[in-house]
Amino acid sequence: MRPSLILTVLLALAFPLQAQASAEIFSVAVTVKPVHSLVAGIMKGAGRPLLIMSSSASPHHYSLRPSERRALANASLIFWVGPELETFMPRILDSLDPSSTNIALIKAKGLLRLPARTIDHHADTQARIDPHIWLSADNAHAMVDAIADELGRLDAAHADIYQANKKRLHQRISETDGQIGRKLSGKTSGFLSYHDAYQYFENAYGLNNAGFVSSGDEISPSAKYVHELRDIIQKQQLHCLFYDAPNRPALVDTLTRGLAVDVLELDAMGIQLEPGENTWFEIMNKLAEACESCL
Repeated sequence: MRPSLILTVLLALAFPLQAQASAEIFSVAVTVKPVHSLVAGIMKGAGRPLLIMSSSASPHHYSLRPSERRALANASLIFWVGPELETFMPRILDSLDPSSTNIALIKAKGLLRLPARTIDHHADTQARIDPHIWLSADNAHAMVDAIADELGRLDAAHADIYQANKKRLHQRISETDGQIGRKLSGKTSGFLSYHDAYQYFENAYGLNNAGFVSSGDEISPSAKYVHELRDIIQKQQLHCLFYDAPNRPALVDTLTRGLAVDVLELDAMGIQLEPGENTWFEIMNKLAEACESCL
């Protein structure tokens, strides 16, 4: 048989094997930047997770693009926070292949889950969990454990890498936690937040949230409630109000008009940051810097 013919036969036989190998490539998708950051840290040296939500749209009202739907459909493993945050995900997951694996980290073992607060004093807050779970170093530790264990289970070939990165991330998270704790020690002055997204951070570092405008998907606050918040600012002599990136709500000016209040932007979701392992650490450090400068 001629050499050229032998080569042709070998290539024809190899093609199905290559196609099968491509179909079996282990791929990981992550919904939001803070979780993507921790997954990227665990996967360093073994692969790169795909970030689904790269825009500034709220995960409460996010509408997936066709390319993002395909990415989720093709993923071997999906990490997300939970239906309390990514409200669109349960419907998407129901449409995926039953053999695909997804991990809602709000269910991670050892995680602190705080009940959602609300401006409606008659609401049953115990029925809802505040989904901003990553704004606590202790929760980051719990998520890192859950992420590494699941990756190691499904991708045993890289289990040693995942375990080594888990140890490295635990050390890095602990160092960051200690630095922030020292930075915010004694910062007990009250403040207002526009969106009640920071109670895990407040709980971790002893901060005093004196009130908030919105706890999420509620209707716009009434004029009476806005007046109550202005009274709180004056009576407690508050001088800090935090709002969420990227847009400053018009109501902020109504709340602070004529009052000596500093208004600062916070970015709990890392909207303005580049995705990657460093994102979680940048989110936490920037929150600490803002609190330190104002409180």
